[in-house]
Amino acid sequence: MEILDSEEKKARLSFLKKRRTVVAFLLWLLSMMLLIALFLAKKDIVKQNLEEARVKERLFDKNPTLLEGETSAPVIATTKDDELGFENNFEAFSPESEIAQDDSAQEEPVAESESIELTAENSVDASLFFVRLDDDGNGSIVLSTRKIEKSDSPMMSAINAVIKGVNEEESNRGLMSLVPEGSELLGATVSDGVALLDFNESFEYNNFGFQGTLYQLKQIVYTATAFPTVSSVQILINGEKCDYLGSEGVFIGSPLTRESF
Repeated sequence: MEILDSEEKKARLSFLKKRRTVVAFLLWLLSMMLLIALFLAKKDIVKQNLEEARVKERLFDKNPTLLEGETSAPVIATTKDDELGFENNFEAFSPESEIAQDDSAQEEPVAESESIELTAENSVDASLFFVRLDDDGNGSIVLSTRKIEKSDSPMMSAINAVIKGVNEEESNRGLMSLVPEGSELLGATVSDGVALLDFNESFEYNNFGFQGTLYQLKQIVYTATAFPTVSSVQILINGEKCDYLGSEGVFIGSPLTRESF
């Protein structure tokens, strides 16, 4: 009896599930039929609204008729050159055309910046040291004495003159500066015969390698020790003491003298 009751329950549950599925399908079908009937009843109204809005013309016509109150967007006429796209634009803005414009702009004479005329009253003689290379590429430190503008810090002015580089007369003598471009002297003080020279980070990197780094240091040390109050030079980078200069590993951890090289 218990087995029969269990099978009867399973059969009833299966029947109920099927009936629920059928009822749900019938409800869905009924709702769809109601929607279709509603659409057919309102078909004329929907068609009239679509015609008034000119939907078909807006979607498929190239030049739709405008409704009352609407304004047309500007029509841009295209030419054959415009169809070339990026290629034509690239040619129009090529580097050659920019260079040509720059050349034409430079045809007018440009006034040179006025330099201060050095006189006996506003200048001092400075001992500056630069580099000369022989035919074999060997370098040597060469003294160049010339006038520089007088200031409250003559050693700093002399170092800045070396950083700035050679003048025309020195260049004609075959002199050059190997101090890296962009180098700046941030500060200079002297204590007990040691000149503390603080440079920016550009001073660390020399494009001429190990020998270039040596000669840039020679230029600075020789120029600073030309002053009687200076016997050695301590190099700083952004106010910090470093053991080595740049990637070439030139030691600057202690004060340098002319004999250091």
